[in-house]
Amino acid sequence: MKAAEKLYQLIQILPESQINEVLHFAEFLQQKQLTPTPPPAISPGTLTGLRGIAKRPKATPSDSELQAEYADYLTQKYR
Repeated sequence: MKAAEKLYQLIQILPESQINEVLHFAEFLQQKQLTPTPPPAISPGTLTGLRGIAKRPKATPSDSELQAEYADYLTQKYR
């Protein structure tokens, strides 16, 4: 049985007031589908405003340089 057929059978046994509720809900879903929702606005002060703040003044280091830098950091931290 398809969903539309099952829905039709269920609606047949409902009282008129509940049928109207189902109708309003179906119209709401149809309207929601027709009008696309805009993406949420990014409020000022979010992390997007900090883009580029941690950039290095020189070229991006290689993996081996990053590992050496991290090892140095850990050595200094746990002395």
